[in-house]
Amino acid sequence: MRNQAPAKREEMRLIKAYQRVALGGGFPNPERAGCPGNEILRAMAFRKLGLDQVNDWIEHLGTCSPCFREYTELRKQVVWRRRAAYLSIAAAVILSLSLGWWMWRSRPPAVITAHNHIVADIRSPLVLRGDQGPGKGPLVFPRGFDDVTFYFPEGSRAGTYEVAILRQEFGEPLTRTSGTATIENEMTKMDVVLDLSRIAPGYYSVGIRPLGTDWSYYPVIVK
Repeated sequence: MRNQAPAKREEMRLIKAYQRVALGGGFPNPERAGCPGNEILRAMAFRKLGLDQVNDWIEHLGTCSPCFREYTELRKQVVWRRRAAYLSIAAAVILSLSLGWWMWRSRPPAVITAHNHIVADIRSPLVLRGDQGPGKGPLVFPRGFDDVTFYFPEGSRAGTYEVAILRQEFGEPLTRTSGTATIENEMTKMDVVLDLSRIAPGYYSVGIRPLGTDWSYYPVIVK
């Protein structure tokens, strides 16, 4: 284990060694006489030797330009690897947070299994979102499995109707069903079961149409 206490003193001695090499015009050593070798220089650069093991070599670095250059390059590798490790950790943290956020945003809404009975009276015009004209507000459907009784506008014919919940008009249905409308006491009504167990709360449109005809849309709040 490297003795950490005198690390600052070791750094100061290395700075002085650098000054002797740089300001002294360099100390060529083409024969590499007395040089410690790459393994020791690497161990020094990577701080794997204690102060008592590097004392003599620090003095040598101050009188041997080739060794000091090699040591300096090895220290650059240490700094680069440390920075790369920090960047990798930071990238992993960011990726983890981003993935968690995406999973949270894209998770399916909790399934609500409650059974509700709803009366949806669409005999009078309903106010579409953004409209300011007179009329009723949007229908309100609780999440779950809704037994819905629709009261249709006057003159609606009996027969099979489709019902769908859409995010917006002309969009793909999020859930759909069908039922048979009947006329009782001159009133057209229909009972259906709408599966809203997986629909997130929010504003939607409910589309209703006889088979083979165009949809009529009404605003609805799922809550």
